[in-house]
Amino acid sequence: MGAIPHYVIYMSALVSLPIEAIKTQFCQILSQHNTVVLSAPPGAGKSTCLPLWLLNHESFSGQKIYLLQPRRLAVKNIATYLASQLNEAVGETVGYRLRNDTKVSKNTRLEVITEGILTQIIQHDAELSDCALVVFDEFHERSLQGDLSFALTRDVQQALRDDLKILLMSATLDINNLTKALPDAKTLASEGRCFPVELIYNMPANNQRWRDHALNVIKHQAREHQGSILVFLPGVADIRFIAQALTGVMPNDLLLCPLFGDLTLKQQQQAIAPCLQGLRKLVLATNIAETSLTIEGINLVIDCGLEKVAIYDSASLMNKLVQKQIAKASAVQRAGRAGRLMAGKCIRLYAKDEFERRPEQSANDIAQADLLPTLIEAARWGVNTLADLPMLELPANIKEQQAWQELQSLAIVDKQNKLTKHGQQVAQFSCHPRFAHMIISAQTISMKNQGDQLIFLACILAALLEERDILPAEQSRFDCDITYRVSKLISQWRRPFGVLANIVKQVKNLAQRLRLTGLDSLAASTLPMECIGLLLAYAYPERVAKARGSSGDFICANGKGVSLDEQDALAGESFLVVADLMQSRGVLKVRLAACITLLQIEQVFAEQIIEHEVAVFNEASGKIIARSQTKLAALVLQETINKNTLSAENISQMWCDLITRKGLSFLNWQGKDLALKARWLWLITFFPQYKLIDNSDTTL
Repeated sequence: MGAIPHYVIYMSALVSLPIEAIKTQFCQILSQHNTVVLSAPPGAGKSTCLPLWLLNHESFSGQKIYLLQPRRLAVKNIATYLASQLNEAVGETVGYRLRNDTKVSKNTRLEVITEGILTQIIQHDAELSDCALVVFDEFHERSLQGDLSFALTRDVQQALRDDLKILLMSATLDINNLTKALPDAKTLASEGRCFPVELIYNMPANNQRWRDHALNVIKHQAREHQGSILVFLPGVADIRFIAQALTGVMPNDLLLCPLFGDLTLKQQQQAIAPCLQGLRKLVLATNIAETSLTIEGINLVIDCGLEKVAIYDSASLMNKLVQKQIAKASAVQRAGRAGRLMAGKCIRLYAKDEFERRPEQSANDIAQADLLPTLIEAARWGVNTLADLPMLELPANIKEQQAWQELQSLAIVDKQNKLTKHGQQVAQFSCHPRFAHMIISAQTISMKNQGDQLIFLACILAALLEERDILPAEQSRFDCDITYRVSKLISQWRRPFGVLANIVKQVKNLAQRLRLTGLDSLAASTLPMECIGLLLAYAYPERVAKARGSSGDFICANGKGVSLDEQDALAGESFLVVADLMQSRGVLKVRLAACITLLQIEQVFAEQIIEHEVAVFNEASGKIIARSQTKLAALVLQETINKNTLSAENISQMWCDLITRKGLSFLNWQGKDLALKARWLWLITFFPQYKLIDNSDTTL
């Protein structure tokens, strides 16, 4: 008998967790079934104990295991914890992989990864040849990336690797629907180790002023409660509002710790780690703290019952951040955070009957997210519709068709939804398909001009646009110009921090893929900043916009009207390309844009720009005027008076358009005309046998 693997020794030192009670049964089921669904409440040990069993499972000896987490923060923390249980550094037996951040070695057997990373692994190795098991943790979160990576893994299992095992784990899985979708799956449940949590409902007098109510409750509990407190808030702006209001009024022994995705790992771990003796903490978190993470010392949760969800609007090509009530499953998860390590209580800042009316589960991401990144991966896999994949849920058909058409308009897929040669290049980039298309277009232009600076600029724009705005909200409102943000990034290129560090890392990743050199010597003065609008036009052809009417009012190529503050430096430009929008009181407001010249528009859209003759009625003079127009979709780029004779077809079209726009009353009906029209309508109504042509206003 050989030496006992060192990870077996360290497992014996683990504190007994509830999931230990099903260890024998679980290992037996996993040996006999290829698809297993495990339901285990928070604190059971499914993320921190069970993965170490897998390393010692005889079925997986010498093979790789992928453990998927829906959040980047959880990936690093779980990998670090599991490695520490083996008394190893991360990257030995247990490692992790994220975009732009990897710690693995030739000895790594358990890789903690995000769902998007698994998709890329499968695209490069369709059989997952060195992998024995894929574990989807916190599967209830059902992100679009998660749905896709599961569908690809399931497809590999069903078509290529009937020995590949899949394990789905969560505290709040919709077991009934899941077992219907996966009839071959074996289900298993574990008891949790959740201490009693007292539920208290404390709703605000005015729901519109929930922030003020939350602040008052937090202040009171900060003084009265003896332990650490976790507060769930909808978004980063709410966290900053509460944090600022608490500055200077907190007890001396209470540390204020924000927790959200954009913080550095060090800042995030500060919120998670145990406090020094004699101190406690107040953690202000988004829903990032709902699952996977155990925040040490928490025995009070204050739950506002709200979350912010990105919903993609295909009409405006924008993600709208919508604030909505959380589902019951999320509320249960949040309350459970107070009972992970000791008895606790949860104060819900809403009414009990309101909780009872909420849906059991949140709407899945596939119903409300941008489908382009998913569809390009589907096309890369070789299918031309998502229905050809074993997806657990499909988007609305019209939404999927619109997304395929967007990819066709960017020449990424052909009319059969197959990847074009250009699309195959786009699929290799670790960014949104629109930005990859922009980078490749920059390459094409640079080949003609013999220079890499334009490609550098495209990489910078792609990285900037995939992160949140680097300017504070109060400044960005009156400064929509991306050019300024590029300059700001370059000025801190060598010593970036916070979100800037993430952007720089992504720029370097994209540049490395393109084998570009000279990044360290980048300077704003060497970049063709005047080409920012031109590059954005490749990414967002629908959002090329022309000024109309008052300052700050524009019309886009897709026919949508947009506006920006008249004090903004871009308000007086003739043409813009809009990179980001927000909806405010039914109006589309520009958040990020860059100016573009007519010459650049003609350069990008040479094949789409058309010239045609139109007839225009001048109401002041009562004359019909012939004009020549140069158009890009809904945009009239240029217009000149044409002295040539108007065709009857142009005049007819002019009257049709005019009457459609202004209504039949524009024709200046006379009394005798209206009388004839009324008699005609009477005959149609009472003598249908004459089969007279309908003369109702709608038909006319």
